[in-house]
Amino acid sequence: MKILFLLCIITAVFAKDIVGSLYKENEFFEKGKKYYQQRNYSMAFEYFSKASDMGNQKAYYNLGVLYGNKYFNKKDYAKSYEIFYELAQKGYAPAQNKVGMYLTLGLSVEKDYKEAVKWYEKASKQNFITAQCNLAFMYASGKGVFPNLGRAHVFAKTGYEQGNPICVKAWNDFHLEKYAEDKGFKFNFYTKP
Repeated sequence: MKILFLLCIITAVFAKDIVGSLYKENEFFEKGKKYYQQRNYSMAFEYFSKASDMGNQKAYYNLGVLYGNKYFNKKDYAKSYEIFYELAQKGYAPAQNKVGMYLTLGLSVEKDYKEAVKWYEKASKQNFITAQCNLAFMYASGKGVFPNLGRAHVFAKTGYEQGNPICVKAWNDFHLEKYAEDKGFKFNFYTKP
């Protein structure tokens, strides 16, 4: 009976430590967000770093965002890409989308539209709307894929309806409302979100 009682106490102590740690991690992350919104990037970096060191994936992602911010005094596109790529490899959709963006724009890496499309597709398959909008742009402009305005329409529609600025721009610039049907090849292609 004493052993059972001792195990209960030990379990309670560990649970309290875990809950306290998660609370602290979330508190650091929220403070980082607050400072980022206030454009106090040094303080945002400090708190995102603390939360990231505790294992917070969103905080680590936001460190990547900070390194890619031209107003951050430690701006480093290569470091930003490194963070996004690491998270993208783990299946984190926002980071997969960012890797696609860096490849599309050639930020700290060679432009590679075909590789960018692959990363957008991975994020899109997780219903990440911005990635679907980026795919719409790639299909509409023919970057990394054969141009297909019908497929661009399919990928842009939800984001357009939600007001995503990338989808709205692609929809308006390429007049995607005119191309409701995807008439392209459909074998072995990711054709719709």
